[in-house]
Amino acid sequence: MKKFTASALALLATVTLAGCASSDTVATVGENTITKDDLYESMKASVGESTIQRLILTQALENLVGENEYKKQAETEVLATIESVGGVDTLLGLIQQMGFTSQEEYTSQIHLNLLMDDALRARTTFTDEEVQAFYEEYEPNITASHILVEDKAVAEDLIKQINDGADFAELAAEHSTDGSASNGGSLGSFGRGQMVAEFEEAAFALKEGEMTQTPVETEYGFHIILLTEKPEKGTFEEEEENIREMMMTEKLSDSAYLDEQMTAILREADISIKDADLKSAMDAFLVEEEVIEEDAVEDAASDEAATEESAE
Repeated sequence: MKKFTASALALLATVTLAGCASSDTVATVGENTITKDDLYESMKASVGESTIQRLILTQALENLVGENEYKKQAETEVLATIESVGGVDTLLGLIQQMGFTSQEEYTSQIHLNLLMDDALRARTTFTDEEVQAFYEEYEPNITASHILVEDKAVAEDLIKQINDGADFAELAAEHSTDGSASNGGSLGSFGRGQMVAEFEEAAFALKEGEMTQTPVETEYGFHIILLTEKPEKGTFEEEEENIREMMMTEKLSDSAYLDEQMTAILREADISIKDADLKSAMDAFLVEEEVIEEDAVEDAASDEAATEESAE
């Protein structure tokens, strides 16, 4: 049971959180009262804009998505995270570094992210021609291991040792300066665009089971790359679902596209903020489109003027 000092008890005796008092009174301090309006104005000054933004975004997306279980899913995800990191206190420490002030705020953001993903996926489509073109350029993920060292001569010596029968994973664990050393140099599966250019080019040029015979230099040092798995690309029918998901993931990672779509969603939502102090809260989401539209009109006018001058 918590122990209170005499001064703390005296303070508590003068402060009452209202439960049975007037519905407008939140607390009393001696003969003075703190009302709901006082609380609202104080909270509005500190977190009002960010809170109203999140509430409006959430409601607009809820209206668009319809009945869903995303709030419950967000709560489940947070509980799973708490268990994986070792407790609520650890979670709070981690999310505070991310800018969240409470578990509730973090949960609300996950809920919002789930709604956004649903709404944006419903608005994002690809033509058959776009999917076919993506398939033509697509290469399946490969699996590789590597040994990273600072000195080229050391890398060349390690290549010779491996060619003479030494175990790649053992040498990686002993010599590699990369974090993958503890796992025998394994990098797992990765695709195009995930590694630095020099590494990617060398890795994708290998056949399954092959190793680079000269060190591959990158900004990190010198690599020895062993390709452990290189799946064949399936037929279009076999790969289509995977291709469409990759295209969707890529599209939803485009910040300009996200801004454009969220602006459109908010405009369609017919938002009206009644509190004068918070009326500008959504400007950051809506003004950008107006600027883009104005620029487009100006560009069109300039093009038209240029065409007329050319005709003359």
